[in-house]
Amino acid sequence: MQYSKEIFEQFDKVYIVGYVLRELERNKHSQNEEKKYLSRRACRDIEANRDKVVYFVSENKYDMPECFDKDIVDNRIISNIRELCVKDNEIIALSNDILFKFTCESIGIVCEKFVNQNESDTDKYNGIREVFLTERDYVRVRDSEINQLDCFPNEYIIINNTTKDEQYLYMWNEQYLEEVKVKPITNKYLNTKDAVVHFDIYQKAFIHMLQNENVKIMITDSVYGAGKSYIMLHWALQQLGSNNNGRYNKMYFVKSDSVPEGRKPYPAIPGGILEKSEGILGILCDTTSEDSISEFMNRNSKIEVLPIQFAKSRSLQNSILFITEAQDFTPSEMERLLSRIGDDTVVLLDGSTRQIDNRYCKYRNGLTIASENFKNKSNAAQVNMIVDYRSEISKMVSEMDWHD
Repeated sequence: MQYSKEIFEQFDKVYIVGYVLRELERNKHSQNEEKKYLSRRACRDIEANRDKVVYFVSENKYDMPECFDKDIVDNRIISNIRELCVKDNEIIALSNDILFKFTCESIGIVCEKFVNQNESDTDKYNGIREVFLTERDYVRVRDSEINQLDCFPNEYIIINNTTKDEQYLYMWNEQYLEEVKVKPITNKYLNTKDAVVHFDIYQKAFIHMLQNENVKIMITDSVYGAGKSYIMLHWALQQLGSNNNGRYNKMYFVKSDSVPEGRKPYPAIPGGILEKSEGILGILCDTTSEDSISEFMNRNSKIEVLPIQFAKSRSLQNSILFITEAQDFTPSEMERLLSRIGDDTVVLLDGSTRQIDNRYCKYRNGLTIASENFKNKSNAAQVNMIVDYRSEISKMVSEMDWHD
């Protein structure tokens, strides 16, 4: 039930047996509000993906071994799957129930645990989470000045109203749940019609984090293609403004120069810092649609490349410190960078722990340690986004197995 939408995103054909639909219909009237809400959502997802759904009516030709109790609904479902496997030998059963999985495997049915490719690791702090409340509980929680949801400072809460079947976004500002409202992001590189707006509720929270003037440390550990670097950079360019109109005087751009494990480092490159850094600054051209990084940097004197090798002894005042590929910095390197900031400087920590290249960061890295250290600080916030918007191919790649 919980991953109905994600299942249809990952598979082209989904067999559904009658027992499952009947259970969904029963659960729509459950006393458990979360189960009731998820069942309704699953039914909507099934209806919206009718072209992928194959409703299976058993012919009762294939039965379970005598040792299996036929009064157990799961065993009847497995019997239907066994019958289906004769018709389609490429069928895979999906279940996160270990008993269901073992029962399937005992009679030769392939059963896999469903892995939601969009879901962040459960042991990581995400800065944003979903809760399921009735209308009555929603109003009680919304209007209370008590931290009833045990939120961290600046944590975002997606509230699913199970009574009205609606969804809301709030942030705990340490005094009350504040309803999230955002403004489009614009700058000289964006036409009015191209202003950066949110595509989903996670991006809405992400933009709100950037626009929250009380937050000085902004962290994201998002899937690739979620738009994290694009949105952060356009927000930073908006804050720099033109001439003396910007809120900040400078943006220091820091990117890891780690090469993938097993690859040799690039040979020495002639030139100054900018020339040596051109290879890792393509993100600036991609974001602004500029053709030349050198020309872009020459026209934007407020942007400075800061290699971590030269960060020591610097003091960054009235600035934006943009650290991208933050997962490839060690905790001690991250400490070195963050200890450079002044009171009037903000930090953007942009990264994805699914894409670690630095072999010294496989088990501990600066991004996750920063997340853990700042999650209970009133001047920090985090939003991990979960949807890949880059392209259909990029999304397909994220759903495949690429382990070495």
